Amino acid sequence: MKFKGGAMRIVSVILLMAALWSCSHQNGFEKDSDSYNLAKKLSAKLEILNPDEDNVLATSDDFTVYASDVVPVIRLNFGKQADMLDKQPENQIARIIREFAVNAARDHYIMEKAAEKGIVITDADVDSIFNSFAARSGGEEAFKKRLAENLVDIDAFKKNIKKRETVNIFLKKLVEEETTVAPATLDSLKQLDYTASVRHILLKTQGMDSLQKLEVRKKMEGLLKRAKKGEDFAKLANKYSEDPGSNKKGGLYENFGRGQMVKPFEDAAFSVPIGGISDIVETAYGYHILKIEDRKKDTRPDQVIIDELKSQKGNQVVQKLFDEIKTEHNIVSVVE
Repeated sequence: MKFKGGAMRIVSVILLMAALWSCSHQNGFEKDSDSYNLAKKLSAKLEILNPDEDNVLATSDDFTVYASDVVPVIRLNFGKQADMLDKQPENQIARIIREFAVNAARDHYIMEKAAEKGIVITDADVDSIFNSFAARSGGEEAFKKRLAENLVDIDAFKKNIKKRETVNIFLKKLVEEETTVAPATLDSLKQLDYTASVRHILLKTQGMDSLQKLEVRKKMEGLLKRAKKGEDFAKLANKYSEDPGSNKKGGLYENFGRGQMVKPFEDAAFSVPIGGISDIVETAYGYHILKIEDRKKDTRPDQVIIDELKSQKGNQVVQKLFDEIKTEHNIVSVVE
C-alpha cells in the first residue's frame, strides 16, 4: 500500500539560499550577458523567453514580471545546471518559469509589507550572512570559486541575500504572531492516540468497472466473515492480501501516525477498538479490512509537541498569506 506524501530540482547546497526571492524590472537583458544567452537558449523551447523581446511573464494590479526579471534568478537557483533546462520537455520548462514568475510578483508584495513593518537588511547584515556561508564552505576564496563554477554572480548573489532575508524575517515575525499553542490544546492532543499498529487485507479494484468491483467486494465480504469468526487474521492476510508492502508479514503496518495513510484507512485505524476488526473500507486502492493491534499516546516532551504544532501552523499561515496576496493583487502568469 502506498503512503501519502514538481518542478525539476537541481540545486547545490550553496544555491539553497536563493529559494525565496523578489525582483524588480531591470529594463531588459544586456546583450550577450549570461542571462541573455541563457534566455536565448531556453527560448528555443519556450518562445516567450526570447531575450530580444523581454516578454511579460506575470501580471498583477500594479506590478509586472518580465523575462529579464526571472532568468537571472533561474541562474541563481540552478547554477550551471540551468544550462541543462533546455533538455527538459517544454511543459516542464513552462512550469518552472510560471512558478518563478508568480513567486516574483508575490514576493514583491511581501517586500512591501516588510517595509511597512520597518524590516531593513543592511549591507553589513548581508556581508555577515555571506561570510557565514563562506565559513561553512572552506573560506571566502573557496566559496567564491564555487559560486563562479556554478556561473553565479557574486553581486547578484548578495542582492538576493538581502531580499531573501527580508522576506524570511517578515514571514518569521508573522508566524510567531499567529502560532500560539494553548495549554488546553496541548492537553487534548496528548489524550488522542498518536500512532496505530494494524494488520490489513487489501483486494485491489484499480481500473475495474462496477461489476468487477462488485465481485471483489463479495470476496472481501467472505474474508470479513471468516476473520470475525476467529480465523487467524495474519494467515488470511498472507494468503489473500494484494498489498505488496505487507502481505508477506501478515498484513502488518506498525506505529504509523496520523496523516501517513489515506484517510479512510486512517479513520478506521484510529476509531475501531483495539483488537477489533473493521467493516470493509474502500480507498482508491481497493477494499480493505483492518484488525487493530495497538495504539499509543504521544509521550514526547511537551516542548517537542509544541514545536511540531507551531511548525505545522506556521506552514499554514505562510500558505494562507501567499494565497491571499495572489488573490488580492490578481497575480496571473501568462506562461502557457
